[in-house]
Amino acid sequence: MSEENKTPSEEILNKKWDLCISNLLVKTGIGLKKSWPIAMSTGFGIGVSYAECQRTFNPTAIPGVKIIKKPPTSSV
Repeated sequence: MSEENKTPSEEILNKKWDLCISNLLVKTGIGLKKSWPIAMSTGFGIGVSYAECQRTFNPTAIPGVKIIKKPPTSSV
């Protein structure tokens, strides 16, 4: 892999934050569309969004997921 194909860490972090914020807005908006339990459904939307955002930043927080790193390949 060449140096040109690597994505800067700031760009990866920005994409994760964009995903979290848009997810928060969508799920909260869906909660606001309900007529009876506006506060409760909005709270559920924020809670689900927070959980998904937490999994985005820390993928090991998902139960049953194990991250296996590839061994370095030798260039012989």
